Amino acid sequence: MKTKILLASLAGAVFAVSACSGGTPEAAPTTVTVTPPSSAPAHPAEPDAKTVAWLDGMCGALYGFVKASNDHASKQGSGVEVTRSWLSQDLGVRADLAGKVIDELNALAASPVPGGDEAKKSIVDRYTAARDAAAEGKRTLDASKSKSALDAGLKALDAAQKPLTESTDPFASVKMDSQEMMAAAAAAKKCVPSS
Repeated sequence: MKTKILLASLAGAVFAVSACSGGTPEAAPTTVTVTPPSSAPAHPAEPDAKTVAWLDGMCGALYGFVKASNDHASKQGSGVEVTRSWLSQDLGVRADLAGKVIDELNALAASPVPGGDEAKKSIVDRYTAARDAAAEGKRTLDASKSKSALDAGLKALDAAQKPLTESTDPFASVKMDSQEMMAAAAAAKKCVPSS
């Protein structure tokens, strides 16, 4: 019988985010399911503490972003009127949230697992693009009173939400095919969303 372990589900029904009633798409669920080989021993190996810590660091940063984004969106309520001041503030919040993920991921030690550093770099690149889009959109919006600046701000908001709305597997390049990795994934508590 194959055992399945849920490693990361960054956006789904529990974490659906909608920044405003302006039609921002809800995030599609992103799941990583790891299936051990059928010849896996009944008792998994003791998980490597460095691997567990690294996985927890990755998942903690990503789930932290999703939770903070959801908390921010829930404070907005439904039917928010998109004004220049609201958009400026929202872009600032989103730039800060993405910046926090970048800082947390950059603070992680080198990955003890194959493909881990590539996965981290890919995620950092995505969040950097989101942070920079939000920050630049806010700067443009605050510097100009034109309608084009407001339109640019709305486009920046869409770009800032890409980490939530794009359905990508953050651990696609991580090799999760060994019994040791399976044990580490099972022990990484921050990789299982709290219910």
